[in-house]
Amino acid sequence: MNSNILKDFLKMPEKSSFVQQFNQCVIAASQRVKEYIGFEDPECKLKIRNSMLSDIFLMTYINRSVQCKVAEAISCTRMTEEQAMLMGADWVWAVHDGPSKNPKLQVAVQVIHIEREREEVEEKMFKASESMKLARAETINKSNHEKIADFCSSIGRDCYGLFLFFGCKGDPKSICGVLSNDFHSRLGNGQELDDVFLLECMEKTKNFVTPGRMLDLILQKDGPSEDSKPICVKFTQ
Repeated sequence: MNSNILKDFLKMPEKSSFVQQFNQCVIAASQRVKEYIGFEDPECKLKIRNSMLSDIFLMTYINRSVQCKVAEAISCTRMTEEQAMLMGADWVWAVHDGPSKNPKLQVAVQVIHIEREREEVEEKMFKASESMKLARAETINKSNHEKIADFCSSIGRDCYGLFLFFGCKGDPKSICGVLSNDFHSRLGNGQELDDVFLLECMEKTKNFVTPGRMLDLILQKDGPSEDSKPICVKFTQ
């Protein structure tokens, strides 16, 4: 009996520990990306593509998470180009439920760049593969915002959509996000789910939470919440 109590006691700090470690990993990745947002080479020889910023974030986060061993509790899965086209997500964080390793909850992340025009030019230059053409054909009538809302809805209330802005209005080097597991309800009510709505959420919020607090809040929720108001998250300091 005493040995079981001891085992339970030793397991108690794990939640707060990996939440803190997750926060540190995400903050480190965000700060690294912040260094490169808006980069301009005086000689115009180097160019940072928007997709590179996502890669920088993920490489920094994954490296830190492996060092901190947070990857054992929270996995990070980068989507293929085809998956991103179908789901609207760039990557998915999944919190695993102890020994079973089954996802307890998931956060599907879509990165939104403030320099949209440059990305659109890059997409036109990209030569699509056959699988990419099929993926585009499947979702031709949906925006990326709608895709991620539909994806999260198909998984259930334990799947959250996070729209992550690399650059915000009035602060091009800021990284902020809007998270909810109820974006699909807005679409169901015939309302728009777009950058305008997401930016308004951030402009109207009184309090931004940290990435760690974001994770802590959604881990505390048991089942559907009556308050489906999006959570606004500040990723850079």
